[in-house]
Amino acid sequence: MNFTEQKILITGASGSLGRQLIYELDHRGCAPICHVRDSSDTEYIDSLGLEKRALDLRRVDRFPALMEGIDSVIHTAAWVNFRKDRLTQFTGINTIGSLELFKAAVQAGVKRFVHVSTVASIGAAERKSNGEADTVSAQLDELSDYNLGHLKIPYIMTKRAAEDELFQVQERGDTELVVVNPAIIVAPSRTEDDRRAALNRFFNSFILPDFGNLINLVDLRDVAPGILAALESGRPGERYILGGDNLPVRKLILSATALLSKVPHLVRIPRPFLRLAARTAAARGAVYGHGQVDFYPELLKTLDYDWIYSSAKARRELNYHTRSVQATLRDLLENSFLGTWKRPVKVSR
Repeated sequence: MNFTEQKILITGASGSLGRQLIYELDHRGCAPICHVRDSSDTEYIDSLGLEKRALDLRRVDRFPALMEGIDSVIHTAAWVNFRKDRLTQFTGINTIGSLELFKAAVQAGVKRFVHVSTVASIGAAERKSNGEADTVSAQLDELSDYNLGHLKIPYIMTKRAAEDELFQVQERGDTELVVVNPAIIVAPSRTEDDRRAALNRFFNSFILPDFGNLINLVDLRDVAPGILAALESGRPGERYILGGDNLPVRKLILSATALLSKVPHLVRIPRPFLRLAARTAAARGAVYGHGQVDFYPELLKTLDYDWIYSSAKARRELNYHTRSVQATLRDLLENSFLGTWKRPVKVSR
């Protein structure tokens, strides 16, 4: 695929991932069309003189206009939050919005639609370890059975539902659907905040919780090229996990504190105490009518899983590759995320 000859629409173009995709395409000589909200910060988009199309993704009646003249779509827009409330809003944006957007793409004759989902919609590995290297749970891949429906976490529920619906609808049209599932993305600060100073303050805390779970981290600078590779050569009707290193949370904290020359005070918090705190927080929110519930029993159950994944399929079929988490952490702590929309590297054309 010659990106310079394509009219590529990026939804959620003002987010960190959206901006990084713009950065990558700009370096390849392509000027994507950018979907934004009316309230979005479009300074970076405007600096490149790119076309903007403003739209609330709950306005499905305006989707045909959004798709006008488009060859390919990279759909990154979503409501990303692990709060318990607002299921209707999660569903409207993450599930219905994605489904109706794809239907509009089919009607408009769009050739390819890349849906950016999350590894959480793949599932997670039930914990068989305490974070030690010799007892690591099996990594999940694109064929793993989804096992998180019982958690009823709105974000995960609606992202998984979007994939299920999209795979059904794509069988009835000519638009090629490819789904990518990024892991936890490490990105530079969207402000000028000093990450080293902020983390120094954080690690100066007297104690830090030690949960022992394993997680998968991936660098923003690796995810964006992976998505473009999926746009270019991903097989229609397939998922691709875009992950990085699997490592224990404990090791991540130790690595970060070592780079900061700190000694963390890690403490394993008893699960009964956490359950009581979660129930209390949820009950307080219900009693006092708090608009946002961030800590609740279902979310606590995520600690029963290791969030570890294999990107072998993406490496094999998309030539996907990643840098080490150590290199990413070093760049994060030194505010030296070179090669991003925030700290660009100039190219000569």
